[in-house]
Formats: sequence, C-alpha cells, structure tokens
Amino acid sequence: MSNRDIIEGPAVVEYNSFLYYTEGNITITPDLKLREMSSSYFGPGDQRVTDKMFSVQFTPIGMMDGNKAKYFPFTVADLGKLVAPSVDLPVYIWAANGQKITLPAGVITQSPQLILGVDKGPMGQMTISCLGDISKADAAADAHYTIATAAVAAHTLDWDKAPTPAYKATLALIADPYTPTVLDGMDGFVFDVAASFTPRGCNRYGTVNYKLSGFNPVVTFKPAYQTEAAMLALLNIQGASAAKLGGSHKLGQSLTIEPAEDDAKGITIEFPDVVIKSGSMIFGADDPRHGDYAFVPAYTSGSNLFDITFPSWA
Repeated sequence: MSNRDIIEGPAVVEYNSFLYYTEGNITITPDLKLREMSSSYFGPGDQRVTDKMFSVQFTPIGMMDGNKAKYFPFTVADLGKLVAPSVDLPVYIWAANGQKITLPAGVITQSPQLILGVDKGPMGQMTISCLGDISKADAAADAHYTIATAAVAAHTLDWDKAPTPAYKATLALIADPYTPTVLDGMDGFVFDVAASFTPRGCNRYGTVNYKLSGFNPVVTFKPAYQTEAAMLALLNIQGASAAKLGGSHKLGQSLTIEPAEDDAKGITIEFPDVVIKSGSMIFGADDPRHGDYAFVPAYTSGSNLFDITFPSWA
C-alpha cells in the first residue's frame, strides 16, 4: 500500500437536466444476468452472460417546484407503452472528489414513495435503470459507462423546497362533497404509486427498453382518532351499504391527502373514489387501536385513477 487514501465520499445524481440530492448513499450496481452452465457429472462449470445493465438507487431529499415529472414521469395513459426516452438521457454521478461517472441511457423504473409527515420523508428510494449505448458494441470503452475527472457546475440545495408539513386525509362523498370526513394519521401518510415495468429486448442485445406494465397505487396510514365502529363502517361489511359478494367495494367517496394547514406548502394526492383494501384493529397496552389501513383508488368516469400535485414557488 503506497498511501492512506481510501476512496469514499458523497455525490449528486443528474438526470434529465435535474440534480437529485440524496439523504444517504447513492448505490450504483452492475446488474449482470448470468446463466449457470452445469453438468450432472461435474456440477457447475461456467457462468454465461445473458444481460448487462446498471441500476442507480438513492433516496432523494425531495426538492419540489412543480416538477412532479422528475420523480413520476409516467401516467396511466402510458400503460402498455415502451418508456425509454426516444433520445437517450444519460445519468451522471458527480462525486465530491471530482470524479464523473456517466451511464449512457437512464429510465426511471422506481418512483419514490411519498412519505408525508413532519418527522420523516418526504420521499423514499427511487431507481434509475441504465441501459448501454445502443449504437456501440460492448467492446467499446464507453458502451456502458465512462469515468472521467470533472467537477459539477455550481449548485445549491434549497431546503425550503423539500417541505415536510403536517398532513390530513379527507374523505368526501361524491354525491355530497360538502360534508367531508377528516382523518389524521398517527405516523403521517405513505403513498406508493407501485408502477411495474417489464424489460424488453432480444437475445442478441439484451434489454433495450422497458414497458410500463402496471400501476397499483395505494395510500396507507394508521387512523388516529376514529372509533372501531367508524372504521368498520368504511369497510362496508354489513348494514345498508354492505358490499354484496361479487359486487363493487367502492366507497363512493373521494380521498385527498394534503397539508393540514391551508397556507402550508406540500404535496396533494387525490383518488376520485376509493376502496379500503385492508386494515386492522389492535388491542394491547402499548399500541394504538388501529393498524395500517390501505386505501386504493377506483375508476370514476371522467377522472384520472389518481392525481399527484407538487407545490410551486414563484
């Protein structure tokens, strides 16, 4: 060992002309798919490459300014479509030690959870999957990545644009939206868009694109003050509004998650109609009465399945 330098230090991620500051580490993982070659006589004998990519994972600080598409670039209208940009968008990792790592073609394949509360969040982990340069053979020195000495341009982190206000949930009857029910969350609220992607490629080149194959959006929270009877009533198990076997479980109520104070900056999530997919009640000395309840959206004519609105600053 010729010196005591151990390579380490933070970085920022740049993608689609936007800098992502992170709460913790940025992890770059070579995503090699290998096929094991084995014989019944000799056992494992080789590993054959079937695909090669990189993934970049990090938890963004959550700087917002009307820039939802930097975190949620796809909508329900994109279902079934190939989602890699028509012009490759490189991912740059700008390290504080003056190193720049370039990955040629990025696609956001995991949007962050929105973690809405005063003591956590506002965002969870996101993933950018990085494909190789489709115009170059693997023998090229820059087919999948390059490492260079370069410093990022001057930049600043505006903490005011990563707000973490208190939030509330509002259920409003679609037929009578003027008498809403306000719900508080013991630990705030978590929204997960839960988009799923299917790799698309061919035997010769491996993965060259991704298809958006599904959305499973959900809001989860522990109701703070609702009685057992109030929460059970929302599950439509019995009574006049009981959902019949084989029938719809929609509440006929919209759900809005938004800052609890009218003048607070924050994210707004809207479901035009909802189903409570799961929930629980807890009886014990230490835990609150309610466990996590999962609210999922249901289609309503003329409305989106869900809407996310980011705050803006003039």
